[in-house]
Amino acid sequence: MSFHIEGVAKRQLPASASLAGVLLLVLALTACGGGDSNSNAMMSPASVGVAPEAKGVACKDYDGNQMVVKPKTITIFNNSDKTIYPVLATSKNAVNEWIQGCFRTKDKLYPTDYVYKLYVNEGEGIPKNSSVVITLPLYSELSAERYITWWNGGRVVLADDKERLRGQEDTKLATPGDVSCQGAGTGCALSVYSSAVQFPENIYAQLSEYTFGDSIIPAGQSARLLKTENVGYNISYVDHVYMPVAIGPKNNPYIGYSGSTQSLASFRSRLRSFLESSSGQGWPVYNLGELKLPGGYNIFAQRSGVLPLEDNVPVKPAGISPPVLTVLSCINGQCSEEQKKNLRFGEAVQRIQNLWGSCVAWGGEDISRYVTEKIECPQDLKQNLAVVKQFFEQNHSNYLQMYGAGKCEGSKPLKPEFNYWEAVTHIYGWVPFNEGCGAAANPLADTKIVGWDHAKIQPMYIHELQYNHTQASVIGNSKLTFNPYVKLIHDDLQMNAYAFSVDDAVGFMSELGDGLIFAVGGAKGLENEKQFNYANGFSLAIGVPQSMTDRANSPLIKKYGVCALRRDASDMNCEKDKQDVAMPGDSQIAGFRVGTVVGYPVKIRFTDMNDNVYAFVASEEFALCTDDMNPSQCPANREAIIKNLSCSVTDKNGGAHPKSSNWCKGANPNQQREKQLTKNYLSFPQPVDFMN
Repeated sequence: MSFHIEGVAKRQLPASASLAGVLLLVLALTACGGGDSNSNAMMSPASVGVAPEAKGVACKDYDGNQMVVKPKTITIFNNSDKTIYPVLATSKNAVNEWIQGCFRTKDKLYPTDYVYKLYVNEGEGIPKNSSVVITLPLYSELSAERYITWWNGGRVVLADDKERLRGQEDTKLATPGDVSCQGAGTGCALSVYSSAVQFPENIYAQLSEYTFGDSIIPAGQSARLLKTENVGYNISYVDHVYMPVAIGPKNNPYIGYSGSTQSLASFRSRLRSFLESSSGQGWPVYNLGELKLPGGYNIFAQRSGVLPLEDNVPVKPAGISPPVLTVLSCINGQCSEEQKKNLRFGEAVQRIQNLWGSCVAWGGEDISRYVTEKIECPQDLKQNLAVVKQFFEQNHSNYLQMYGAGKCEGSKPLKPEFNYWEAVTHIYGWVPFNEGCGAAANPLADTKIVGWDHAKIQPMYIHELQYNHTQASVIGNSKLTFNPYVKLIHDDLQMNAYAFSVDDAVGFMSELGDGLIFAVGGAKGLENEKQFNYANGFSLAIGVPQSMTDRANSPLIKKYGVCALRRDASDMNCEKDKQDVAMPGDSQIAGFRVGTVVGYPVKIRFTDMNDNVYAFVASEEFALCTDDMNPSQCPANREAIIKNLSCSVTDKNGGAHPKSSNWCKGANPNQQREKQLTKNYLSFPQPVDFMN
């Protein structure tokens, strides 16, 4: 029996995640079995995603007419020097909203009672310098109304050791015929299993999460609708950090990667450096032969966890089950038997516990088992911690009321007391008290205290606490660090990924795409080899004509493309009409993201539904707003970004459109500023044929 942690903090991929996030102005962004192929060389980036032809799935569109939903792909490049063992896993769902959206209903639940696991070359993996392309339909129907939904809440497990990837709970199934795989530099055979559980934490693997498409209820309608255009993804560094993984969308080359393209050796060297540094010394590690570190929530949530006696792990106390978490000194064989049993954390975590014990009042509770030193707290830090504690105390009170009203399982709450340990654990996961009541019960969004609601307190928690390692008072005093793991992920490892559960601003991505590309240990295979960051690019928005505001299935843009000037010797001035990203033909998306470019100036072109072609040059990167600037003045270089002489609209016959000048004059560079990042937007009027 494998060890499995319940209740680990997870990010749900937002059901309504848009292409470019929230715009300041108007931007309505609505959102291997069967085959075996060998090749002598690794696939080049140009051939990423070349997969066998696959049938689509029949669904219903906005108007209830039949449409075919084409499959999407997951491509995995192994750029490391080790064999990689990929596994895809679906999630359990009491209500399968993706199937509901496909069939245009919301009344029938279509529950998914099992986790389905898809192994690539089970037990053999894919060798270094090889790649595979897995083609996934929306769903595979196993029997009457029993579906494997490949698109909704999937996981990609990338391991460099196959130990414990398979469990006793797994039951082998026939691989569905509509799922296929093609390899380059390797064969590609698929195996499918059903299971009651996901994977144990003590596997030699990095977890990522993805969702293809979306399921929404359109305004004025009662039935769900499947939206197919976007791909949502994140790397679960919030749970643990083990391996360098980079993810980018397929057939969208203007979005840089999330994660890391470091080599495996360099990445692991930085993990070790963190553990040997003053900020990371004593941070827990998983009981494994390679370094795998838990995130800020799991250092508490998994502290008491134990593994099966038979598990092959380096720290095995005599006569008892080995621990899930231990410390580096025990991994290195430097611990006594007593330490093997009980030593689960060191100095870095003790400082966190001392922080909460010193800066927050706990009434008459004896917290001496958690706190070893009293420290001096700055007043602002003390106030922020106290507010967060009070907020969760109120959430716990709401939880007890739910039990009192008979809304949960049993008559006794599973978490009857609000105390130091329960408070700190829930705060670092940013998860509500709902044990025994259901995952959706007692949401933090419904919790309020005097002067604070969730919309106000969560940004404070993010910017003032989780990122407090950037504050001058903390840089000079590591005893005040709220969560050193955030610095590890964002600064030491230089990753744009989740470092804590609500780190969405840099962790979660939702972009146009026909699938996803995963690269392990290097950038080869990614369509864009630059790391995504909001400062480098911008989101373009056009106005939605009044006559189309209630037509969510009516597209506005056919295609678009971006060309960096003076970068391509064969087209130095970007005279070629390079529009290589096709927009969906059944969804109203009023813009697109120019996410990551090689350099400025860049020429952008897009085509509307009447075949008018819009072209302009963004002359330079958006300048960062300073704290003393009025947001209406941002970016500081707004006048220089778009120059009217560089902007034009031509009609379908190639002539100048009579409203070209008016449209170009409406260009409005603007920014949305947050403490940790600034998002750039370039807004334009509605399409020329709708202008007065």
